Amino acid sequence: MSKILKSTTLGNVKNGGIFKALGKEFVKLDADEHGCLVLAKDIWTKMPFRDGDDPECPNDLRRSDVMKYLGNCLAEFTEKGTPLDTFIPFKIDLQDTTGQTEYGTVEYRIGLLTLRQYGKYWRLIPKVDTPWWLATPYGTPNCSPYTSSNNYVWVVYTDGSVNYYWYYRSIGVRPALYFPSTLWVSTEDEGEAGFCLADVPLDDLLAEIKSRAEE
Repeated sequence: MSKILKSTTLGNVKNGGIFKALGKEFVKLDADEHGCLVLAKDIWTKMPFRDGDDPECPNDLRRSDVMKYLGNCLAEFTEKGTPLDTFIPFKIDLQDTTGQTEYGTVEYRIGLLTLRQYGKYWRLIPKVDTPWWLATPYGTPNCSPYTSSNNYVWVVYTDGSVNYYWYYRSIGVRPALYFPSTLWVSTEDEGEAGFCLADVPLDDLLAEIKSRAEE
Protein backbone atom coordinates (compact mmCIF):
# COMPACT_ATOMS: atom_id res chain seq x y z
CA MET A 1 0.00 0.00 0.00
CA SER A 2 1.43 3.36 -1.01
CA LYS A 3 2.09 6.24 1.36
CA ILE A 4 0.71 9.70 0.78
CA LEU A 5 1.51 13.04 2.37
CA LYS A 6 -1.37 14.42 4.38
CA SER A 7 -1.86 17.87 5.91
CA THR A 8 -3.50 18.02 9.32
CA THR A 9 -3.30 19.92 12.59
CA LEU A 10 -0.84 18.77 15.23
CA GLY A 11 -3.72 18.06 17.60
CA ASN A 12 -4.82 15.27 15.27
CA VAL A 13 -1.43 13.55 15.33
CA LYS A 14 -1.27 10.69 17.84
CA ASN A 15 1.37 10.61 20.58
CA GLY A 16 4.39 8.90 19.07
CA GLY A 17 3.44 10.06 15.59
CA ILE A 18 6.05 11.52 13.25
CA PHE A 19 5.25 14.76 11.46
CA LYS A 20 6.97 17.48 9.47
CA ALA A 21 6.80 21.19 10.25
CA LEU A 22 9.08 24.17 9.62
CA GLY A 23 11.16 22.01 7.28
CA LYS A 24 12.04 19.56 10.09
CA GLU A 25 10.73 16.20 11.29
CA PHE A 26 9.46 15.76 14.85
CA VAL A 27 7.83 13.15 17.06
CA LYS A 28 4.82 14.18 19.14
CA LEU A 29 5.25 13.18 22.79
CA ASP A 30 2.27 14.63 24.64
CA ALA A 31 -0.50 17.22 24.57
CA ASP A 32 -2.50 19.33 27.00
CA GLU A 33 -4.83 22.29 26.85
CA HIS A 34 -1.94 24.63 26.01
CA GLY A 35 -0.28 22.73 23.16
CA CYS A 36 1.91 19.76 22.25
CA LEU A 37 5.34 18.72 23.48
CA VAL A 38 7.46 17.50 20.57
CA LEU A 39 11.02 16.28 20.06
CA ALA A 40 13.18 16.51 16.96
CA LYS A 41 13.18 13.19 15.13
CA ASP A 42 16.86 13.60 14.32
CA ILE A 43 19.99 15.20 15.73
CA TRP A 44 20.36 18.82 14.58
CA THR A 45 24.05 19.20 15.38
CA LYS A 46 26.88 17.76 17.49
CA MET A 47 28.61 19.98 20.04
CA PRO A 48 29.80 20.16 23.67
CA PHE A 49 27.20 20.99 26.33
CA ARG A 50 29.57 23.78 27.29
CA ASP A 51 32.79 24.57 25.45
CA GLY A 52 35.45 26.10 27.65
CA ASP A 53 36.06 26.52 31.35
CA ASP A 54 33.30 27.21 33.85
CA PRO A 55 34.58 26.20 37.27
CA GLU A 56 31.31 27.00 39.03
CA CYS A 57 28.59 25.07 37.19
CA PRO A 58 29.50 23.85 33.68
CA ASN A 59 26.48 21.52 33.58
CA ASP A 60 23.91 24.31 34.11
CA LEU A 61 21.72 24.50 31.01
CA ARG A 62 21.21 28.23 31.53
CA ARG A 63 24.93 28.85 30.99
CA SER A 64 25.43 26.26 28.29
CA ASP A 65 26.59 26.65 24.71
CA VAL A 66 23.79 24.29 23.70
CA MET A 67 21.24 26.96 24.66
CA LYS A 68 23.16 29.57 22.68
CA TYR A 69 22.91 27.30 19.65
CA LEU A 70 19.19 26.69 20.20
CA GLY A 71 18.59 30.41 20.62
CA ASN A 72 20.19 30.94 17.22
CA CYS A 73 17.96 28.21 15.74
CA LEU A 74 14.89 30.03 17.06
CA ALA A 75 16.11 33.30 15.56
CA GLU A 76 16.60 31.62 12.18
CA PHE A 77 13.04 30.27 12.18
CA THR A 78 11.55 33.67 12.97
CA GLU A 79 13.79 35.47 10.48
CA LYS A 80 12.43 33.16 7.78
CA GLY A 81 8.88 34.18 8.65
CA THR A 82 7.69 31.72 11.29
CA PRO A 83 5.67 33.68 13.91
CA LEU A 84 7.31 33.67 17.33
CA ASP A 85 4.08 32.48 18.98
CA THR A 86 4.47 29.20 17.06
CA PHE A 87 7.03 28.38 19.76
CA ILE A 88 5.14 28.25 23.05
CA PRO A 89 7.34 28.90 26.12
CA PHE A 90 7.63 25.81 28.34
CA LYS A 91 9.31 25.12 31.64
CA ILE A 92 12.40 22.95 32.07
CA ASP A 93 13.12 21.69 35.58
CA LEU A 94 16.89 21.64 36.18
CA GLN A 95 16.67 19.52 39.32
CA ASP A 96 19.67 17.18 39.51
CA THR A 97 19.74 13.42 40.04
CA THR A 98 19.46 13.63 43.83
CA GLY A 99 16.77 16.30 43.80
CA GLN A 100 18.90 19.41 44.33
CA THR A 101 17.13 22.46 42.93
CA GLU A 102 19.78 25.19 43.01
CA TYR A 103 19.67 25.56 39.20
CA GLY A 104 15.94 26.16 39.47
CA THR A 105 13.37 26.00 36.69
CA VAL A 106 13.77 27.90 33.45
CA GLU A 107 11.41 28.76 30.61
CA TYR A 108 12.41 28.60 26.96
CA ARG A 109 10.72 28.44 23.56
CA ILE A 110 13.17 25.73 22.49
CA GLY A 111 15.20 23.50 24.79
CA LEU A 112 16.03 19.91 25.76
CA LEU A 113 14.15 17.08 27.44
CA THR A 114 14.92 16.37 31.08
CA LEU A 115 15.93 12.95 32.40
CA ARG A 116 12.48 12.51 33.94
CA GLN A 117 10.75 13.40 30.69
CA TYR A 118 12.90 10.91 28.83
CA GLY A 119 11.91 8.27 31.39
CA LYS A 120 8.25 9.08 30.74
CA TYR A 121 8.33 9.19 26.94
CA TRP A 122 11.19 6.91 25.90
CA ARG A 123 8.85 4.36 24.34
CA LEU A 124 7.71 7.00 21.84
CA ILE A 125 11.16 8.30 20.91
CA PRO A 126 12.90 6.92 17.80
CA LYS A 127 16.51 5.90 18.37
CA VAL A 128 19.25 7.82 16.56
CA ASP A 129 22.81 6.88 15.63
CA THR A 130 24.61 9.23 18.03
CA PRO A 131 24.24 10.00 21.76
CA TRP A 132 22.35 13.20 22.63
CA TRP A 133 22.17 15.65 25.53
CA LEU A 134 19.42 15.93 28.11
CA ALA A 135 18.90 19.06 30.21
CA THR A 136 19.41 17.33 33.57
CA PRO A 137 22.67 17.81 35.49
CA TYR A 138 24.10 14.71 37.14
CA GLY A 139 24.93 16.75 40.22
CA THR A 140 25.21 20.37 41.31
CA PRO A 141 27.90 22.04 43.43
CA ASN A 142 25.82 21.57 46.61
CA CYS A 143 24.72 17.97 46.01
CA SER A 144 27.58 16.39 47.97
CA PRO A 145 31.23 16.87 48.91
CA TYR A 146 32.09 15.33 45.54
CA THR A 147 31.74 18.56 43.60
CA SER A 148 33.30 17.00 40.49
CA SER A 149 29.81 15.63 39.85
CA ASN A 150 28.83 19.02 38.48
CA ASN A 151 31.02 18.20 35.48
CA TYR A 152 28.46 15.67 34.23
CA VAL A 153 25.21 15.93 32.26
CA TRP A 154 22.74 13.13 31.55
CA VAL A 155 22.71 11.81 27.98
CA VAL A 156 20.85 9.22 25.92
CA TYR A 157 22.93 6.61 24.08
CA THR A 158 22.18 5.09 20.70
CA ASP A 159 20.54 2.01 22.24
CA GLY A 160 18.15 4.21 24.26
CA SER A 161 19.94 3.78 27.58
CA VAL A 162 20.96 6.79 29.70
CA ASN A 163 24.14 7.69 31.55
CA TYR A 164 26.07 10.78 32.60
CA TYR A 165 28.75 12.32 30.39
CA TRP A 166 31.44 15.01 30.59
CA TYR A 167 30.05 18.44 29.68
CA TYR A 168 32.93 19.24 27.29
CA ARG A 169 32.45 16.19 25.05
CA SER A 170 30.82 16.73 21.67
CA ILE A 171 27.57 14.79 21.15
CA GLY A 172 24.13 15.35 19.64
CA VAL A 173 21.62 18.14 20.23
CA ARG A 174 18.02 16.97 19.84
CA PRO A 175 15.71 19.92 20.52
CA ALA A 176 12.41 19.78 22.39
CA LEU A 177 9.68 22.30 21.59
CA TYR A 178 6.09 23.09 22.46
CA PHE A 179 3.84 23.79 19.48
CA PRO A 180 0.19 24.88 19.29
CA SER A 181 -2.20 22.01 18.64
CA THR A 182 -3.59 24.12 15.79
CA LEU A 183 -0.29 24.13 13.89
CA TRP A 184 -0.65 22.69 10.39
CA VAL A 185 1.79 19.83 9.82
CA SER A 186 2.43 17.08 7.29
CA THR A 187 2.24 13.38 8.07
CA GLU A 188 2.77 10.23 6.07
CA ASP A 189 -0.29 7.99 6.09
CA GLU A 190 -1.17 4.83 4.25
CA GLY A 191 -3.22 5.74 1.21
CA GLU A 192 -6.78 4.49 1.50
CA ALA A 193 -6.99 3.30 -2.09
CA GLY A 194 -3.53 1.79 -2.05
CA PHE A 195 -3.00 2.70 -5.70
CA CYS A 196 0.28 3.93 -7.11
CA LEU A 197 1.47 3.86 -10.73
CA ALA A 198 4.84 2.59 -9.54
CA ASP A 199 3.08 -0.60 -8.40
CA VAL A 200 1.57 -1.29 -11.86
CA PRO A 201 3.56 -3.68 -14.14
CA LEU A 202 4.96 -1.84 -17.17
CA ASP A 203 3.26 -4.19 -19.67
CA ASP A 204 -0.13 -3.58 -18.05
CA LEU A 205 0.44 0.16 -18.06
CA LEU A 206 1.40 0.19 -21.76
CA ALA A 207 -1.60 -1.96 -22.63
CA GLU A 208 -3.93 0.42 -20.82
CA ILE A 209 -2.43 3.43 -22.64
CA LYS A 210 -2.76 1.62 -26.01
CA SER A 211 -6.40 0.70 -25.39
CA ARG A 212 -7.29 4.28 -24.44
CA ALA A 213 -5.49 5.65 -27.50
CA GLU A 214 -7.56 3.35 -29.75
CA GLU A 215 -10.90 4.45 -28.27
